Amino acid sequence: MQRFLYMLGGLIVWTVHFVGVYAIASIGDVVARADDPMWRMIGLGFSGLCLLVVAGLLIQALRRKDDGTDIVDFGNLIARVGAGLALVSIAWQSLPTVIGH
Repeated sequence: MQRFLYMLGGLIVWTVHFVGVYAIASIGDVVARADDPMWRMIGLGFSGLCLLVVAGLLIQALRRKDDGTDIVDFGNLIARVGAGLALVSIAWQSLPTVIGH
């Protein structure tokens, strides 16, 4: 189970980010307006936290050595690609909040 969490860590954080930003925007829309500066800053803070977590996971995956066995090498590859994809995706999903749309 630990190996699966390692391999899918970036994708899990991306999922949490997607749900979290949607929830923040929904709560902000109910309380005030979804584009209210306070709610935008909350969303950006949450996105920044998720970016830091994914960047840490990517650094950890890049530092792990491949030992020549196919299963370990494949697990490291999945962790690296998943964390890299999550990093780009979270930044992309945060872009509308940054530009204000």
